[in-house]
Amino acid sequence: MFETLADIQPAVVKMLKNSHLKGRLSHAYIFEGDPGTGTYEAALYLAARLLCLDEAARPCGVCNNCRRIMNNTHPNVHVIRPGKRQIVKEDIRLLQEDFNKTALENGAKIYIIDEAHTMNAYASNALLKFLEEPHPNLYGVLLTRDAGALLETLQSRSQILRFTTMSRNQIEKNLLEAGYPAEQARLAAAMTHTIAHAEALLNEPNLLGQLDVLDQLHAALIKGKSLVTTFHRIHDTAIEGSSDYERLLDLMIRYQKDLIYGKMRHYGQCVFVEDSETQAQIITMKTEAMLLEELDMMLELRAKLKHYINERLAFDNLLLALERRMDLEETSGRHPL
Repeated sequence: MFETLADIQPAVVKMLKNSHLKGRLSHAYIFEGDPGTGTYEAALYLAARLLCLDEAARPCGVCNNCRRIMNNTHPNVHVIRPGKRQIVKEDIRLLQEDFNKTALENGAKIYIIDEAHTMNAYASNALLKFLEEPHPNLYGVLLTRDAGALLETLQSRSQILRFTTMSRNQIEKNLLEAGYPAEQARLAAAMTHTIAHAEALLNEPNLLGQLDVLDQLHAALIKGKSLVTTFHRIHDTAIEGSSDYERLLDLMIRYQKDLIYGKMRHYGQCVFVEDSETQAQIITMKTEAMLLEELDMMLELRAKLKHYINERLAFDNLLLALERRMDLEETSGRHPL
């Protein structure tokens, strides 16, 4: 776990390590980062540095304390997560009670508040009072995707560490090492920002079916067949709900960007490299302006899908608009540049 953390957040690990070695750890941290960027793992890393039994290799990851920390069974490490969408004052009170128990083991005490931005006002104020009281050898870590959503007084009493998203190359490398096929790793790395999201995408049950829908729509386009009719014929093989429409549109958008990069001869930016022959045929049929306008149409629909609309009808309208644009292009006699 800690080796992976050092790969994806080297600056954070270095800072925590140096602060610990120099005796300059803050008693309250805010780790700000999107899910999957390693904020929780970094909180466990800090706890392990403080409680590891191997002083020469902290954290060793194998001693009794390290193993209990990673398994969330160490009594000196308390993790709070939102119950019914919120962290409430009672959660903070129970934290204080736990740390006042004499049954705790010797050494540092660490509390981790996951999704700290869900604390209501009462919980935030209770935590603020807790921070203001002197507690030797007590360390707190607040995990959040948005530090600005926390009380300003909590922010001012904490050291904020911002976690960066992984690069596309890092995600692709990790997925390849995990055994995913190269084309899938490349696609997931281009469409997500964390390993967790990339693996979730690749494990979606309808992903392969949606990629097949994409292939069949492009084949219909090249043969001059109706996109709407083609979509109706294959719709049920990969679309079961709203999230599937969103994912299919995301794939269409990513493919459209490939077409634009291909038109501009920026092939290094392309993701669907195994589909280069099909892309080459489509590129000869459309101007760069046409491809850009179609991308705008897709992005506009993507924004609308966040609201309550009829997804099936919206897709029909998009595909019909794409068909009409091709017809107009052909009738105008313009030759794609």
